[in-house]
Amino acid sequence: MQKNLIFWCPYVGDVGTVKAVLESAKSLSISKKYKCKVFNAYGEFDEYRSLLKKNKIQEVKLIKNSLIKRLPKEGYFWSRMNYILIFLFCFFPLLFYLKKNKNDYLFIYLITSLPLLIVSIFNLNNKIILRVSGKIRFTILRKLIFYISKKKINNVLIQTLESKNRILKKNIFKNKILNLVRDPIINHNKINKLKKEKVEKKFLKSKYFVSIGRLTNQKNFLFLVKCLKRILEKEKKFNFLILGEGKDRNKIETYIQKNNLSQYIVLPGYKKNIFKYINSSEGLICSSLWEEPGFVIQEAAACKKIILTSNCYTGPAEFLNYSKNGYIFESNNENSFIKNFNKLLINKNEHQKKIIKNFKKTNYYTQNFFLSEMNKILK
Repeated sequence: MQKNLIFWCPYVGDVGTVKAVLESAKSLSISKKYKCKVFNAYGEFDEYRSLLKKNKIQEVKLIKNSLIKRLPKEGYFWSRMNYILIFLFCFFPLLFYLKKNKNDYLFIYLITSLPLLIVSIFNLNNKIILRVSGKIRFTILRKLIFYISKKKINNVLIQTLESKNRILKKNIFKNKILNLVRDPIINHNKINKLKKEKVEKKFLKSKYFVSIGRLTNQKNFLFLVKCLKRILEKEKKFNFLILGEGKDRNKIETYIQKNNLSQYIVLPGYKKNIFKYINSSEGLICSSLWEEPGFVIQEAAACKKIILTSNCYTGPAEFLNYSKNGYIFESNNENSFIKNFNKLLINKNEHQKKIIKNFKKTNYYTQNFFLSEMNKILK
């Protein structure tokens, strides 16, 4: 008999968690043991409808509310306003669905408080699998919700050992329900095909390093360009591409223009195929303030590129085995960045060993590995 698995991830704006949900559902749909569904809470998954259909993933609509879709998504106020409205409008539709489909396994990713409270308060039978990622703020309210609902949580999926240790220190969940299961975001066949596409000639005039992500505070790109300014003052050997869009674009561009760096630091915008840019680069630079674990890190490793990253909360340093398989600088520390960037340039003869070790680790992020791990949990 098939197990019904449904994914709850109402998202606001462009977040990497969406990729984790879609790839996880696709991976589990491969097996005949599972029937996968995704909640389309207010229409946020409309753009992925064809992908869901192609992979035989059922779309479960909750509400028809164009107001939430029309609201701005950027900024603290508007993101919180969206969350509140999603919580209020989805409360009863989600409750009625779960009562009717009591045997569904409920995978929850974002706005987790709503399904946790519903299942706990109404004592529903749905088995909850909580996926923990990102920079978790263990506020009093969040701790209270976890405490109320912990008996209903069957498993907690974590991405890094560092996250596991942090959670255990908070004494919220027992060790036996914490499972290290990486998101299946690496498809080697697809990456090998995409990375062969040609990069625009204008970017190939000089060797370049690449950074990728939304132009937001989390990715810390303003810090990055300040570090690059100091590097370029001494030597203009490389160019730097920062791929992505976001609310900090004007701030970053203004700094670049003000310091006459436009020739060397380029913001080409969002690119659907990041792999061709990674493949043609000298390596990846990640300046984030937090990542869990930082999908672009694994994607660069799959392209067999050297990686320089901050030691941010919580994933990149662990993936690079704490500088054994890459270069790690102290988060938000310019001197540390420059020191480790120079070290990367000097120690080129050591890169191949590091690259091979990182490439092997990307197998933990594939569909087959994810499916095998989830089979053990769902057994």
